[in-house]
Amino acid sequence: MKKIFIITAIALSSNFLFGQEAENELKNFRFGLKFSPSINWYKPDGKIISAAGPVFGYGGGLVTEFRLAKVVSIQTGVQVDVDGGRMKYNNGGPNNANANTVSYYYLGLDDEIVVYDPILANSPSHTHYQLNKRTYKVTYITIPLSIKMKTKEIGSLTYYGHIGMNNSFRWKASANDELQVINDATNTLGTNDNKSKIDITKDVSVYAVSLNFGVGSELNFSGTTSLTFGLSYNLGFTNVVKSDSNYLGRRANSADYGSNPNSFVESKMPQSIKSNAVLLNVGVLF
Repeated sequence: MKKIFIITAIALSSNFLFGQEAENELKNFRFGLKFSPSINWYKPDGKIISAAGPVFGYGGGLVTEFRLAKVVSIQTGVQVDVDGGRMKYNNGGPNNANANTVSYYYLGLDDEIVVYDPILANSPSHTHYQLNKRTYKVTYITIPLSIKMKTKEIGSLTYYGHIGMNNSFRWKASANDELQVINDATNTLGTNDNKSKIDITKDVSVYAVSLNFGVGSELNFSGTTSLTFGLSYNLGFTNVVKSDSNYLGRRANSADYGSNPNSFVESKMPQSIKSNAVLLNVGVLF
């Protein structure tokens, strides 16, 4: 009986130790995949540019999670995010006093927007467009870093909240524009036009930072596999675009423009736009 008791005690101790090791392995490091459809919008500064509505975006990639304590983890990974926003340019017209006009030059031969230069006015190879509305589509490689705080398992569900930063590196950017031709000879507006998938990668900032926070839950299926789902908010801190546009020009007519047609200033378009988004996060952790 004594031998049987000793063998039983050793067996139970072994099961406990291996059980603890498996539990710690599960909690110390986890990895998985996620997909995040989103509603994105831009918030501009200044009076010349105004918001014109949200766009749908999406993202997804690899998630890794490292435990700091039983209910606190560090979460990171790498993902591809596609977001954007709609902008309206409050043009007063190129031939009106005390008015601003945002425009760019388009090279029809190569079907591309070119670096802004007023010397291109009346160029037969370029079309001068007043920019009325623009829809941005920007693709980023993002490395998120956040603190995740969760409850103990309640039934098969665990609830969590997270807060952290998204570090996003621009990959590519394009725009769909609503335009109106500017006749440089008469300084008047002509026909309406639209351009799609214009490459504006070089006019978008290389690096963007945003605050990311949200809540969600995990549903355990079996063993180490859980389905995660939640909502989060991205609040952009940095300018999405270049502070002075490479492509967009601003013409500012003076108050006495009517009596003095030479009283205007042309310069690169100053711009400051912050990104915001609400995301639905769905993923699997192993």
